[in-house]
Amino acid sequence: RFTPSLLVTQPQQGSLLLGLPARYNPQKMLRRVLYLAGNAVRETGQALDRVGCRMQGNLSFKEELSKHRRIMPLYDKHPFVGENTFIAPNASVIGSVEVGENSSVWYGAVLRGDVNNIKIGNHTSIGDRVTVHVARYNPRGPLPTTVGNKVVVSAGAVLHACTLEDECMVGLGSVISDGAVVEKHAVVDAGSLVPPGKKVPSGQLWAGNPAKFVRDLSSEEKTNIGESAQHYVELSKKHNVEHEKSQMERDREADSWLFDQDRQKLSELEDEREKRHTYH
Repeated sequence: RFTPSLLVTQPQQGSLLLGLPARYNPQKMLRRVLYLAGNAVRETGQALDRVGCRMQGNLSFKEELSKHRRIMPLYDKHPFVGENTFIAPNASVIGSVEVGENSSVWYGAVLRGDVNNIKIGNHTSIGDRVTVHVARYNPRGPLPTTVGNKVVVSAGAVLHACTLEDECMVGLGSVISDGAVVEKHAVVDAGSLVPPGKKVPSGQLWAGNPAKFVRDLSSEEKTNIGESAQHYVELSKKHNVEHEKSQMERDREADSWLFDQDRQKLSELEDEREKRHTYH
């Protein structure tokens, strides 16, 4: 028997079959239609590319796209990232890696915890293109890499199975080798190499290859390490906000910037015309 209740249930079932909820607003439906249409266009492009490669035969060039992942587990090893921590889009945090709160891993940096553990503290900056790795086989035994709180590791440095205590600084392009320790309020100057097992005592500046004692740090220099770490915390927040923007927001800001530029140029032209008119 046909009952009036079927008039209500059938449209709900039909909407579920279409992948839409029983109650939806037009805006959500439009977004879903655009999403499905976008998928269809992308798949069509991929299909055309495959057809073109077959037509070219052995002369075809197939480009392999890198599906980069900032945070990637490795087997049973899963990274952990604290709150308000910035991981740059082209950085890599792989395997058994723990990054504390309000820290930053900048562009091109690689933290690879595959054969041991990496631990990064809070309010710590891992600079651009920094490489952090660990050691499984070592005369001293398995060596993880541990970086404390409020540490600044400058761009291009290499940390391998070492320990950096709180509020220390590693300069540009420096290398900290297996088993080495940089103590609190110590600084390794740019381009230095700290040999395996070496300890940089607290409050000292070391430099060279191999790194050697240069001088004691002043109290102001020690304070500057923490201030520099806090500077990177604030800077990373700005980068994080920018990267979280949608493409629509970026396009809107670009249009607004172009409009302001055009308005400024028109204002300058008007000023020039007024000056010419006044002169004549």
